[in-house]
Amino acid sequence: MLRILIFDLLYVGCCLFALIRGGAPERLGALILIADFELSLLVVEPMSGRFSGVEWSVFFVDLFAFFAVYLLSILSARYWPIWVAAVQGAVTMSHLTGLRSDIVPWAYGSMVAIWSYLLLIMLAVATWRHRRRLKRYRMDPAWSWQLPSWYLNGGRVDDHIRFINRAVGRPGE
Repeated sequence: MLRILIFDLLYVGCCLFALIRGGAPERLGALILIADFELSLLVVEPMSGRFSGVEWSVFFVDLFAFFAVYLLSILSARYWPIWVAAVQGAVTMSHLTGLRSDIVPWAYGSMVAIWSYLLLIMLAVATWRHRRRLKRYRMDPAWSWQLPSWYLNGGRVDDHIRFINRAVGRPGE
């Protein structure tokens, strides 16, 4: 039960942090993870037969979550969604271990569940980094089409911030 309490605290804490303090990609990522976790709870097999074979309903929920995070990684100006998509892909593929007849249900269930902790920690770190970029650069474009042309042409954010600070009379910043 301690494991469930730790996960629930991490789940609520990380998702609330992303929903309240994150940018649009972090909030959308939190909603994807919430949908993934909650739908998985709704469709998982009863405890007596859980993880004795492929949990196809949970597999398809995780597959949907993978495609959602992958799409987020394509549209977002952030790097973290591609890492979350990679982990979610590993979660999805780990369901296929249930195709083996000699798989121990506990091992299969643990293999699927352990990745959830990493997904939540990645979301929290992404939200923290978003807040840090806002504080440092006063901007953090959420989507790839919002990136400024000087950045797309290879410019550095620090050089641009120094230029802006000099233009408004703050040379020391």
